[in-house]
Amino acid sequence: MLKWSTPLFALTLIVITGCAPNHRFIEEGVIESIDLHLAGQETQLNQLSEGQHLLLEQLSVSQETVISRLQQTIAEQVQPPVCPPEPVLVCPPVNVSSSMVLGGLEMQVVGELEKVHLSPLDIVFNARVDTGATTSSLDARNIQRFERDGRRWVRFDTAHPETGEDLTFERPVVRRVRVSQAISDDFERRPVVELHFTMGSISHTAEFTLSDRSHLEFPVLIGRNILRDQMLVDVSKQYIAPIEF
Repeated sequence: MLKWSTPLFALTLIVITGCAPNHRFIEEGVIESIDLHLAGQETQLNQLSEGQHLLLEQLSVSQETVISRLQQTIAEQVQPPVCPPEPVLVCPPVNVSSSMVLGGLEMQVVGELEKVHLSPLDIVFNARVDTGATTSSLDARNIQRFERDGRRWVRFDTAHPETGEDLTFERPVVRRVRVSQAISDDFERRPVVELHFTMGSISHTAEFTLSDRSHLEFPVLIGRNILRDQMLVDVSKQYIAPIEF
């Protein structure tokens, strides 16, 4: 059913009713009005289309701006990983004299590793300083016990630290120590001899236990019987005692 309220129907009615049965005509200005109306609609459509294009361009620019700001914010907040500095190799000081006064006594400071001269062997060994050892120790192999002039003596071999040659020495035994085995309940008695040692500015006679240290890195162990009241140990350093032999 046609709606009588529509402009197009009204215009059609005017055209139809205004004509005689044999004479049909359109009133002047109707076509121009329709053209103007259509042109106006076309203009509105073009304006809407341009507005949409402009809106899309504005949205695109806004998105790019937002993305750029987000990327900048993330770059500012997220710090790149910081690599640790490369380690710097520092050679241990050699022939550096060091001492400290403690309790009114001047104590020589030594490192965890030092050079020690032993006589009458007349050999310089690399020694490990160990505050947990009661008595100092020297690498000795092929130990043979014997008597001389009613006293107990010992003959032993020790390897020269530079040539590896086995050197044989004889020393009187001052006492024996009982040492338990870590892997069993057995124990052994090791001979103890006196040797003159020089380490840094300290030089005197001390007791050394003779034992096979061939499986260990250092042939000489400096214990508390030498360190006591004479030396302080700085385990962070090596070979800091002055060489005076």
